[in-house]
Amino acid sequence: MAVAADQPDAAVDPANAIYVDQGDEEPVRAALCLQLHNHGVFNTYTLCGRSAPHSLYRNSEVLFTGAFGEQGIKYTLTVAKGDLQALSRQVVKSDSAVVTVPELELEIPAATQKGSITTVEGLLMETASNIKLLQEERRAADPTTAELIDDFLTKLDSCQQGGRDFTVIVNDPAGNSYVESPGGNPRQDAILQAEHYDRTRQQQVDIGLLAPEEAQASAEQGEIDASDPHHGPRAVGASALQKALARIQGDKAEKIMSKYTAPEEVIELPGHCMACNADAVTRVFETSIPYFKEVVIMSNACDTCGYRSSDIKAGGGVSEKGSNITLAVSEQEDLRRDVIKAESASISIPEADLEVTTGSMGGLVTTVEGLLEQIITALRQTQTFQLGDSASALDRSTWGAFFQKLEDCMALKQSWTLKITDPLSNSFIAPCTENPETDPRLTSEEYQRSAEEDEEYGIDHLKKYAGEGLNMDSIDLN
Repeated sequence: MAVAADQPDAAVDPANAIYVDQGDEEPVRAALCLQLHNHGVFNTYTLCGRSAPHSLYRNSEVLFTGAFGEQGIKYTLTVAKGDLQALSRQVVKSDSAVVTVPELELEIPAATQKGSITTVEGLLMETASNIKLLQEERRAADPTTAELIDDFLTKLDSCQQGGRDFTVIVNDPAGNSYVESPGGNPRQDAILQAEHYDRTRQQQVDIGLLAPEEAQASAEQGEIDASDPHHGPRAVGASALQKALARIQGDKAEKIMSKYTAPEEVIELPGHCMACNADAVTRVFETSIPYFKEVVIMSNACDTCGYRSSDIKAGGGVSEKGSNITLAVSEQEDLRRDVIKAESASISIPEADLEVTTGSMGGLVTTVEGLLEQIITALRQTQTFQLGDSASALDRSTWGAFFQKLEDCMALKQSWTLKITDPLSNSFIAPCTENPETDPRLTSEEYQRSAEEDEEYGIDHLKKYAGEGLNMDSIDLN
């Protein structure tokens, strides 16, 4: 538990306290830093609080000392007039985040405010406080500009008090910012949207992932426009079909895939490391998973930094129908079944009132037990505000009961049902018998995709091209 630095009688761990030497006077405790690991939605970050009792100066900030997110994150929160609960939502803002309020034409550039844990109201309040700092001097030097700023501060104060509609956008290329969603899932939040995106070259330079000279050297290769709907970071249509089913991460996933992989031919392709951009070799081979489909394994290993990644991609054509896979879990053997959960799949466990929407956890190669473990871990990481000291008793009780249901399912204190729905039929649960049709607890049914699903994955376009007899290789999708 962190102890405020302005409490002289409080016990403080000397390893965490920072002292300032003031000559002959006794050292005065100036700051207290507490490092947290694997807490919240970040790997590692440090909370720093500073105060000077003789001048009443106090300050605090969040320092992100762990790994960057795999992608950038953009939160868009729509705050309606009088919605005080939206103003009370907690916000974790890293120093690399850009905050904008379009209605006020307000932009807070990266690095102009330190990383902080605050609320929407607190974010606006700090912004107003910073703008007011030199307002009196500005009023004396340039009354016209000062008057315009006064008008702006009036609008900002109205937003802060819930007197008008406005939108807050938090865009963090480092992926280390977070806006609270009381329901736990931004995809089901009526006023909050969360979008993950691939960083541009300039964003990689800005956060220190890429040196300027490396960015200049690779600029000649060209860069896909982020707004490109078919090839950009949020691609839909035919390009979305080319995404990997899942990423093979960890020893458990590698062990699962080793059961099915016996490559006759491995193709080596030159490429670049995703972590350090050094030259690396990508190894590609095709294999077949019984009762599932042919898949392509793409493995990348970097000799420079040691980074490894392996992806599974679907082989062959797109399935004509989607699939609903249902597993009745009642025995330990069921928990050990292999699972491939594609990014296009959604998950539900009716007995625990759990639904995991498409894309929420990406693609996974694991077991039934491992899938449940990862769901629990992901929920605990994203629900810090509902589980921590700042949460209300009702929130802690509600979420505690929910997690207890999941723990009971994992411990098989009751039978439960795992349902995986995949519009592209790219997900798989291994049967416990040689013939899946004779597996008493596993069923798989095909269903006709909706028009919205066909449009999202570009299937209607492919059908159109096939009906017109066009050569797909001759079509320019740019």
